[in-house]
Amino acid sequence: MRTTHAVWERENLGVDAYEIALDASDTPDLLRQEEARIIAAGAEYIVVKTPVDCPALLFSMQALGYTFVETVFHVMIRRDEYHIPASIARFDRGRVVERREEADRERIYALIRRGVFKSDRVSIDPAFGRAKGGTRYANWLRSMLARGGFLYEVLSGDKPIGFFVICRKDETTVDPVLMGMYDEEGDRGMGALLHKKTLDTCFTHDCKRLTSTIVSNNAKVLRVYVNAGATITDTLYTYVKHVG
Repeated sequence: MRTTHAVWERENLGVDAYEIALDASDTPDLLRQEEARIIAAGAEYIVVKTPVDCPALLFSMQALGYTFVETVFHVMIRRDEYHIPASIARFDRGRVVERREEADRERIYALIRRGVFKSDRVSIDPAFGRAKGGTRYANWLRSMLARGGFLYEVLSGDKPIGFFVICRKDETTVDPVLMGMYDEEGDRGMGALLHKKTLDTCFTHDCKRLTSTIVSNNAKVLRVYVNAGATITDTLYTYVKHVG
């Protein structure tokens, strides 16, 4: 069991948040004890991630007051195994990727706060909603760029249709941590192209592989990655509880 006091969520969500990662040796009783400890310390919002192959945890979470919100997939693509199917590559006609510097960031933060993300566990939660979800993602992007992340936009003509950010994990690995379409309805069909541009750009960096995290609330992204040569390296269930 590993517990993290997610102090950054106070600014994002207005609550005192904790995240608990369980492993196969943990039990519902151990979780109950840890939960009591952090609630006594002031926890208002608890996120728990469990392995998928633990029936004792799976069938106890609801009784402990937790709500299942998503499945998390950790994926990896090796450089020499990366390929984009022709059905996606054929749409890549004249779309440009441009690196964005500090002068562009506030504009992109504002677009994100306006509601780019709609299906993540915060945006779908009645206790938070899309406005707080947008604030959380904008703040997350800001912190990644402060730590050296690379921000890009994809353009169709002169029109930006989406963004992505790439972070270096180590000497051989990069991670396309976050990407989003600005107008998913208006630019329908461009999502797969945005992912292609993101993955292509990852491999312009000096790396041997990329890793990323994809959630089941956006399963179409997982299809793109698997079709591009990704291997699923780990799978977790995510549950949340609002205390009180």
